[in-house]
Amino acid sequence: MMKVVWTFLGIAVVLVGWGMTWANQNARICENQGRIAGLAKRVETVAGQTTESEKAIVRLETKIEYIIKGVDEIKAEVRK
Repeated sequence: MMKVVWTFLGIAVVLVGWGMTWANQNARICENQGRIAGLAKRVETVAGQTTESEKAIVRLETKIEYIIKGVDEIKAEVRK
């Protein structure tokens, strides 16, 4: 009779331990999913800022090209 009690008690301890481990892993998974979602939003924000920065750089490069072209035209006029 005592063996049966100890056997069931052992099985119960193993099941409780397994349940706690599973619950802990499940909580970590949920936490990580939340962190991943937050990082995804940050990446989107940074990507948008990068796109705007690239557009601004292209605009500046275009203005610099126009200035250089104007300087070259002035130099050509002065040489004549």
